[in-house]
This record gives sequence, C-alpha cells and structure tokens, in this order.
Amino acid sequence: MRILASILAICLLVLPASGQVRPDAAAAETRPVLVELFTSQGCPLCPEANRYLGELDQRDNVFVLAFGVSYWDMYGWTDTYARPEYVQRQRTYLPRLGVNRLYTPHFVVDGVTDAPGWDQDKVSDAVNARLDAMPDSPSIRLDDGPFGSFIVRLDGDAPETNLDVWLVAYAPGWASVEIGAGENEGLEMLHYNMVKSLTYLGRWSGGEAEYMGEAYRRHGTVAIVQGANGGPIYGYARVEPQR
Repeated sequence: MRILASILAICLLVLPASGQVRPDAAAAETRPVLVELFTSQGCPLCPEANRYLGELDQRDNVFVLAFGVSYWDMYGWTDTYARPEYVQRQRTYLPRLGVNRLYTPHFVVDGVTDAPGWDQDKVSDAVNARLDAMPDSPSIRLDDGPFGSFIVRLDGDAPETNLDVWLVAYAPGWASVEIGAGENEGLEMLHYNMVKSLTYLGRWSGGEAEYMGEAYRRHGTVAIVQGANGGPIYGYARVEPQR
C-alpha cells in the first residue's frame, strides 16, 4: 500500500490540474496592452522615461505611444512634438485615474491605471495586471479609404454605452532632438513612437459602424476604441507606415 500511495503522490505532482492554462498560451490570446507616455523635452526626468518606453515596446504583449506636452515650455524651450490636444488627452484621464494635476513623465496603461515615469516597477506591474484582466475586444479594422484616407470599421458589442473612437498617427521607432534651452539644454534627447496627430472620429455604441479619418501614410496609424471621456481602452488596430 505504501508503494501505491507513493506512486499516486508522484502522479499528482507531475500532472497539471484540470482546466489549467499555461501562462504563455493565455498571453497568446490577449491583445497587447497600450501604454501611453506623456512626456516633455523640458522635463529633466523624461529622457529616462523615454528610454524605458522603448524597452517596454520590446515586449510582445505591449504597444506604446508617446505624447509630447507643452506645459514645460514656460521654462525656455518649446517642445517640438507638443500639441494642445495631447495635453487635453492627458487632462481627460486625470479624474478617472484619481490624479490631481498634470505632470511628466506620466504613464497611462490601457486607460485604466497610471504610474509616474520614475517608478518602472509600478509601470510593469500595471501592465501585468491589465494582461491578467484584459476584456474582450470588439472587431476593429483599418482599411484604405478614398482620397488617401483611412476607414475604421467596427463591429460587435460595446462594453460601455458610449465609446470614443480615435485615429492616431505616430513616428515609429527612435528619434533624437537636440535641446537648445530649458532644463535639458545641450542634451540629445531620445524619443520613441512619438505621436504626430490625434483625431477624434466620434462615438460608438455597438454594431457595425464606419468612420473616416485623414491618413498620414509616412507614419504608423492606430485606431483606438476606449470608454468615453478618458475611459478604458477596449481595443485598437494599427498599420505600419507606407514607404
């Protein structure tokens, strides 16, 4: 009987529990988390955050975008990537995330969690938490439209009553800008996946729908569907630049 009990114990240790899914198999069914970084060429902590953003993008389960903001411009250097709509995007996130004020470097993870750019462990933990609780994504497709435009095609159930549809153009990969004044004067500042345009296409509440947006073919393009007014991101589709 002792021999039989020992054999059974070994089998229990070796065989996986019923219904268990390997982590890599689960990850393969999950879309990459979208990580946004709000950054500035005038912010002394942003160069390191920009570098970390590039590292995050090397993960198979992460896609990243960086938005240049302008509120550091008062210190002597005008950010070459900043636009008012990027500041407004960050501002819209604040109430939902429980953040009291604008700041950089500021990471927002899939619209549900945020972390300061100097706390890389917190950013990584937020990414992993989102992967563990990723909601189903609606069907999102980016197709060529007339006169060089893009058409965003949506279908499926909306996880919220109203969702916002955005079209983003970004410059893929690394770029370097020499900073001529301000806190980072003299620095060759690296940037990664910098956003070049942000266009609001409209609201979606489920079912088949189409939205047309201007195409910037030399840039990468992303169509994003998220909860209205800075809510969670429920899915996105992207296309590479056309050379």
